[in-house]
Amino acid sequence: MGTTRLETKRLILRQLIPADAPQMLQNWAADPAVTKYLTWPAYQDVDQVKARLTQQAQHYQEPDFFDWGIELKASGELIGTISVVNAYPKLHTLEVGYAIGQPYWHHGYSTEAFKEVIAYLFASTDVNRIEAKHDTANTFSGKVMQKSGLTFEGVLRQRGLNNTGLVDEAMYAILRSTFEDTSH
Repeated sequence: MGTTRLETKRLILRQLIPADAPQMLQNWAADPAVTKYLTWPAYQDVDQVKARLTQQAQHYQEPDFFDWGIELKASGELIGTISVVNAYPKLHTLEVGYAIGQPYWHHGYSTEAFKEVIAYLFASTDVNRIEAKHDTANTFSGKVMQKSGLTFEGVLRQRGLNNTGLVDEAMYAILRSTFEDTSH
């Protein structure tokens, strides 16, 4: 349980370690274009990233902590993250979020990682619903959600707060029953 190493055709999803800080800073965490629609600001220096990863390391022992670094198999390059950003235990619902570096946009990496995480969460937890939301201005994120098997459920008006301010959020989700029907 928890953040177990996962592999896809092109990716390794793995726990992050403090030594990943330089790649994380360089490849996505310091880029305002990547963090524009996120809830955390772009990092300014490697020490900030290292501090976050050091603090996060202790959480990897928890069976309900899910936070993967996305690494390219071919090069070993760390290109982003995918995580459970909110959990609603009474509802058996997990919300997933992701961030990926600009040079790696539009190559299908986010979708590939998200599909693997969905399969893992349905196989390893009692989750019934996996959801994700995006700022309606970030349409590419919605395409990732659709390609990953989630269904658009509607727009939550002025429900989100990110680095651009108060925003409308598009909600997507996949239910266990839908996943099981489509994976057989």
